Amino acid sequence: MTSESETGTREVVRVLLVDDHPLFRAGVAQRLMETDSSLLIVAECGTVREVLEYAPRARPDVILMDIGMPDGNGIEATRQLMADMPEVAIIILSIYDDIQYVDAALEAGAAGYFLKTVQGPELATAIRNAHEGDAVLSPELAEAVFRRISRRTGSTSAPADLLSGRELDVLRLLALGRANKEIARELELSVRTVEAHLRSIYAKLQVGSRTEAVIAAIRKGAV
Repeated sequence: MTSESETGTREVVRVLLVDDHPLFRAGVAQRLMETDSSLLIVAECGTVREVLEYAPRARPDVILMDIGMPDGNGIEATRQLMADMPEVAIIILSIYDDIQYVDAALEAGAAGYFLKTVQGPELATAIRNAHEGDAVLSPELAEAVFRRISRRTGSTSAPADLLSGRELDVLRLLALGRANKEIARELELSVRTVEAHLRSIYAKLQVGSRTEAVIAAIRKGAV
């Protein structure tokens, strides 16, 4: 295990892995260790009962949660954990790419949703973004959401009808966990322009944060 002194000044993020396949947990732990040694695996669980019991003891910052487990599902476990430990960020790691699962997970309080094919660096970045309070989706799911949004017209509740094309571009990058500077660089805009787009997005979707904006996009435009 890695201590804070061994990782320099970078903040240690405590991670709990939840999956009923030990080999998968071992693979995730190895990928994270090789990518970012300041991501500290503090516990592993294989059932819903175990994570509900051990999470309060392990005091993780971020939980990586599977959906299908022998004694229940990770979305309901997420709902229970968020009620008891609202300071924890939970990222769903699943084989299911159905947007309805994403919607259910975020509605339960998850900070993100990634497919199990995610690469180590991408997952490490998502863990840090979730720990800092952002909602994060895997690129495949984010693209699926925004393809559906772009096809939804004629409804006053759909983001495609509420937002401009540029605002949808900004919202898509928000869903990928991009910081304002990264969005500005990718879209060739100034940071101030990105901030202005964000204010407009929040007002039009009637939300107050990046996370709420991503959730609104999924719920209003994709489901």
